[in-house]
Amino acid sequence: MKIDELKEFMEIIEQSSIDIMKLEKGDFKLFYQKQGAENLVPNFENQHMNTDTVLPLPSLDVADLTVNTADQAESSLHVIKSPMIGTFYARPNPDAEPFVQVGAMVAQSETVCILEAMKLLNEVPADVNGEIIEILVNDGQIIEYGQPLFTVKVSE
Repeated sequence: MKIDELKEFMEIIEQSSIDIMKLEKGDFKLFYQKQGAENLVPNFENQHMNTDTVLPLPSLDVADLTVNTADQAESSLHVIKSPMIGTFYARPNPDAEPFVQVGAMVAQSETVCILEAMKLLNEVPADVNGEIIEILVNDGQIIEYGQPLFTVKVSE
């Protein structure tokens, strides 16, 4: 599946009333969840999909797709995703300390990074309380919409 096809697929789901989508074709498994939907971890074993709702989807060529099978089975993990396309900045200015580092505790709504888009700097807040487990992107990297930025171990 090419990036453009995947983006088209995501746009179709975002515009529909479906909150969570699971797709399986051979060894290829895709789980897509809208931002704001209940945080779920997919379990692809011994489950059957409800086929009552059918959406027009781009053609899938599983041979062209590279799948990252990172294990996120632990339900206390949450991924902060990019709300927009832009350039990722870990610090407010080049001389400052990063907003967060691995091991840092963050509070919901606390700024974790800045995304620059069209010369505008947009603060990205944490959407949960917890500990930063992993920073998934590099300072200055171009980020896509929905791209995972941080893994957070949610505190209760």
